[in-house]
Amino acid sequence: MRELKHLHRGLGLVLMWCLTATTFVSPAFAKKAKQSSSYDSSIQRSNFMAIEPRYEKYLDKQIEDRRAQFTWKMRFDAEGFQTEDNRQSQSVGTTFRAKFKYRLLDSLYFNAKANMNLQSGRSQDIFGDLEPESGFFPLETNVSWEPVEEVLTVKAGQIHQRWINEPMLIGNLGFPGAYEKLNINIGNISSIGVIGQQLIPTSSTLSTRVGERETTPTLFTATAYAKLGLTSNNFLNLYGTTYDYNDLPSIVAFWSGVTGNTIDGGQGTDINNARFAYGFRGYMGRAVFEQKFSNSLSAQIQHGVIVNEEAPDTLGQAQNTRLAIANDFGRWILGARFSNFFVESDAVPSFYLGARYGKTNRIGQSYSVFFESKEWGVNFLGQYVQADLLRDRGTINTSLQQDNQQIFYIKVETLYDFI
Repeated sequence: MRELKHLHRGLGLVLMWCLTATTFVSPAFAKKAKQSSSYDSSIQRSNFMAIEPRYEKYLDKQIEDRRAQFTWKMRFDAEGFQTEDNRQSQSVGTTFRAKFKYRLLDSLYFNAKANMNLQSGRSQDIFGDLEPESGFFPLETNVSWEPVEEVLTVKAGQIHQRWINEPMLIGNLGFPGAYEKLNINIGNISSIGVIGQQLIPTSSTLSTRVGERETTPTLFTATAYAKLGLTSNNFLNLYGTTYDYNDLPSIVAFWSGVTGNTIDGGQGTDINNARFAYGFRGYMGRAVFEQKFSNSLSAQIQHGVIVNEEAPDTLGQAQNTRLAIANDFGRWILGARFSNFFVESDAVPSFYLGARYGKTNRIGQSYSVFFESKEWGVNFLGQYVQADLLRDRGTINTSLQQDNQQIFYIKVETLYDFI
């Protein structure tokens, strides 16, 4: 535990030193840092499979000279959840997603990303964050400073956690706080870097969800990564992340107890005095390997491991293995993804995980197929998840308990466009 705390502090000092040093980096080095990767594949062209889709990068490039940049897209989706004891959730709706970027100074930007949802349906309490809601939901709102583009980035505000790309560690949320990233490009297709975050974990509505006189919760993460272009036809990415949650409030503990975590006090615990039985301080490791068989066909495998060092060995681990394949037929891309996962009860706080994988205390598989039409500018996705219990926890409180569950999800989405 002491070592993890020292690592957080050490990375913070390194990032602060780099913040000062790179302010004086030569223009030649800055120009080199802007070189784009020469690696290309059907998976990296995909808007569903790539973390930073090439289509979005191309769109951003077209309008990068504008002081104010606005891009948007529409989505229709439907989702259904059902447990073995017939608890259900169904929702259908439309989402308008907008991204806004405004250049305040040459290296200082204001960034915002938000969803406007029109949702209808019904959801029972056991599914937590799946209650169908209509309204305006901010995903990211921050000011970013990039003294050397693609080398050093510092953000303050609401930081979206999609970049972590591990649904077993944290869900699709944005937390207020600070973010620092140092990236060093090595040639055109390789890079190494570190990322630090100091956050206040919240719900999807940006509420801190604390009761009276409770200390503000915190989350500290530190990540080191290496992206290695092995050849022009494959690459290997390695990630290591430490996480450290502190002072999580009683309401978070209560709902986490309902959805997987171990809570002190057992069945008699109520929402005002719930406390986690174990802390959440640990690490995640992930490796990603992608092979391009031709210009049109590629495959990728990912494997991630999570260990909470505050929990017993039988309660604090998680693993997720993902296999993906995609073929680019010219006018459209067809692909599929399979995931095999388990999350023990106390690997991470279940409150901050998406419900699609069942939160914690789960073992299961996920199957996805997608179709992307370049000509129509429309993407189609279908997903099925079977998330069973790792262990039967019995009755959690008077009415709520975990159960094996099935999830069906379909989505039709336009590509981003700009105004």
